[in-house]
Amino acid sequence: MKLLLSTVLALSISISTNAVLPPGYEDDMWCPAGECKIYSIPFGDDYTGPSSSFYFCYNSFTEEVTDGVWTGSLTDMKQPKGWEKPKMCSKEVYSECEYDHDCIPKIRTEMPSDDAERP
Repeated sequence: MKLLLSTVLALSISISTNAVLPPGYEDDMWCPAGECKIYSIPFGDDYTGPSSSFYFCYNSFTEEVTDGVWTGSLTDMKQPKGWEKPKMCSKEVYSECEYDHDCIPKIRTEMPSDDAERP
């Protein structure tokens, strides 16, 4: 039984790390008023996933990082009262990057083939 649970858990984790949501599920991000959004790579450069895995709300006064609320045309989620679409935080306010190009999301447009050379 433990082996079965371990296998199911391992499969669910491996499937979720490669999942990217289609349009309509995470179209807009919302943060509490006055907060900005940050781009973070919490699981390493090889991780792929939905936008909510990379973008977070940041309060510059308390220095707290929190999850935003995501809405889309294919969901029932609504914008929380008093929340607004955040702008990106400036480098002076918050940055995990040594250089600007370190914080640009990498968008893959094609699935790599199994026989392709990997760096």
